[in-house]
Amino acid sequence: MIAFENISKQYGDKALFDGVTFSVNEKHNTALIGPNGSGKTTLLKMIQNAEQPDKGAVVIPGGLSVGWLPQEIETLSDATPLDTVLEPFRHLLQYEQTLSEAAEGISGGDERALRRIDELEREMRIHDGFSLNARAEMILEGLGVPRDYWKRPLANLSGGYRMRAVLGRLLLQNPGYMLLDEPTNHLDMDSLIWLEKFLSSYKGGMLIVSHDRDFLNRMCTHTADIRCRTVRIYNGNYDKYLTAKAEEEAAAASLAKNLGAKIASAERFVERFKAKASKATQAQSKVKMIESLKAELPEIEQEQKSIRFTFTCSGEPGAVPLRLKNCSAGYGDNVVLNKLDLEIRRGDKVAIIGPNGAGKSTLLKLLAGTIKPMSGDMVLGHNAELRYFGQHQLEQLDGESTLYDTVASHSASSDKNYIRNALGAFLFSGTSIEKRVKVLSGGEKSRLALASILVSPGNVLLLDEPTNHLDISSIEMLSESMADYAGTVLFVSHDEYFISRLANRIIEVRPGRMRDFPGKLADYRYYLETLFKESKGAGNGDGKKNNANTGTGEGGKKNNAEPSADNEKENRMKEREQRKKREREAAKLEQEIARIESEIAEQESALNDPANASNYELLHRTSDKITGLRAEHDGLMERWMAVG
Repeated sequence: MIAFENISKQYGDKALFDGVTFSVNEKHNTALIGPNGSGKTTLLKMIQNAEQPDKGAVVIPGGLSVGWLPQEIETLSDATPLDTVLEPFRHLLQYEQTLSEAAEGISGGDERALRRIDELEREMRIHDGFSLNARAEMILEGLGVPRDYWKRPLANLSGGYRMRAVLGRLLLQNPGYMLLDEPTNHLDMDSLIWLEKFLSSYKGGMLIVSHDRDFLNRMCTHTADIRCRTVRIYNGNYDKYLTAKAEEEAAAASLAKNLGAKIASAERFVERFKAKASKATQAQSKVKMIESLKAELPEIEQEQKSIRFTFTCSGEPGAVPLRLKNCSAGYGDNVVLNKLDLEIRRGDKVAIIGPNGAGKSTLLKLLAGTIKPMSGDMVLGHNAELRYFGQHQLEQLDGESTLYDTVASHSASSDKNYIRNALGAFLFSGTSIEKRVKVLSGGEKSRLALASILVSPGNVLLLDEPTNHLDISSIEMLSESMADYAGTVLFVSHDEYFISRLANRIIEVRPGRMRDFPGKLADYRYYLETLFKESKGAGNGDGKKNNANTGTGEGGKKNNAEPSADNEKENRMKEREQRKKREREAAKLEQEIARIESEIAEQESALNDPANASNYELLHRTSDKITGLRAEHDGLMERWMAVG
């Protein structure tokens, strides 16, 4: 158990923890939850020994290796993503050189050289040293780092790719326990599915901070809740925690009501008889009882989610507020989106999903009119009033203005309560609304810019990552408000809970193509999991025409006449024949894959045989053969997924 013993921690006049004692099982996957600023990252730092409690102690089991993915990633000099992932094993990558130097030491009579060889061989076996490069590349591929980025300096890459490189290093290290602070930040759906499958096979425990409640539900078996400067451990994932918490709160409210009634009755007695000598003893007894009852009163936290804010629509647009006609867009000579046809119908709630860098934000900018088409037309429908939220809005905020004045200047209503409720919905309340914009952090500015957009939301909203910098309860509030919003919404988001509660249509953007998926996120996720199996996949599709660049589908325009009954029958027969052909090809590939896997297992057995530990030529030859077999295996798997 990782034990927190009577810990206290305070920053300035804000107490995060006050004499807290609890334990986390190092074999469990535990979600660490709480409002922004409640101390989640501080607890992770205490386990990592990067921060110390003011009082108390954190006790880690002896021999437990702990790995940490911080939320803020520092630039690692000129290291590349591949260098970063392999950095902990640099000495093993120089195996031959180290072995040669040690052999020279033995020849020179250095007894320590033999021990160095034994230790090196032991580490090579433990960490499967001959496959480190291949596994590092597999991890980077799975996390969605483009291959041509692997040897670029991290300093030249975005924060998202730096985070993936550091996460990849942690996954390759395979420590006994992992601390993951927002591991899904910057991950697209493909990479998220790959990460979940990777973590599902991880044998250690994890303590996870994440604003994505669906990710926590899939990955965690226990929940640690930071509340009222203390920590409670619950069995079950996030949804089960919510059920248990609701039951606790109902019981606490009932207890508080009963105790309150008893206290009120006792106080009336004291007030009535405190001046009567004959009742003085009883009154004094009642005073003591009141003190005892007040000590039993449960501490009930005011939930931030109680703030409910409604975004009003500014009138009804035409049936098709947005349309792309054979539209291409990009930057300079780089064509990001090519010849797209798309119709967005009134009332659509559209999630734009796809790998990072495929053009999701470019599509939003094109629809918002912030970039012009290279060719084709972007048509704004009758009475359509667009509101666009992107990161550029942060640069347009007036640093000298207060938070209240900033939102009020954009608001469709001058009502002070409306403006305060809007600010409260985005975690600004009390005296903080009178702060100057210039003192805000980047995350706070992002929330303020979003609030400024939504107080006058028009009737078509275009939102680029609106849930960034929001905690779980705020995301829940925003998803509920957006679901009630009568207008049209197109948004880019990585938060599955937000997407699943809001979207009734999915548009997938991948390099060189766009596809329309009418329906919910669960259907799209099932499609991805089926298509990619246990591999990230490159988005090659399943061979079906799914309203591709025609923008057809629910609410889309059909370009062809309805097929006749004979044509439909012929098409069904062709599809059945093609399906059978794919099934036969898949069966053959499965047999070949099984043969390769069996041969890999035999070679790995020889590689790990202690009798071969000193046969370096055999080890090199076997390792090379395994590498070749795995490459062949990967190729077969790609073919199998393409026909599966």
